[in-house]
Amino acid sequence: MVTDFAALQSRFRGEVLVPGVEGYEAARRIWNGMIDRRPEVIARCAQPDDVLQAVRFAADRAIYPAVRAGGHNVAGTAMVEGGLVIDVSRMKRITVDLETRTATAETGPT
Repeated sequence: MVTDFAALQSRFRGEVLVPGVEGYEAARRIWNGMIDRRPEVIARCAQPDDVLQAVRFAADRAIYPAVRAGGHNVAGTAMVEGGLVIDVSRMKRITVDLETRTATAETGPT
């Protein structure tokens, strides 16, 4: 499958990694070293809108997605062969509103 990933990068704040690009090999490794899958693209999200853009991109092009937060699932479901990995592991912001006594955490804290 050949897809125009530049279209995703143009509306994406994070990194879009494809095979052969620096950082791709490291980004596709997960905790379970027995899992050796090679996604067609890894979308390393930097903000919530990146997640939305990646999901829309996958849906519009019928690309099978996987979601990676910590990458610790023993079955390796955070990585997909030939599909799109939506990597939220860098989204680690936590905010606390003292007035309302609420905290909001993004998806990446482990």
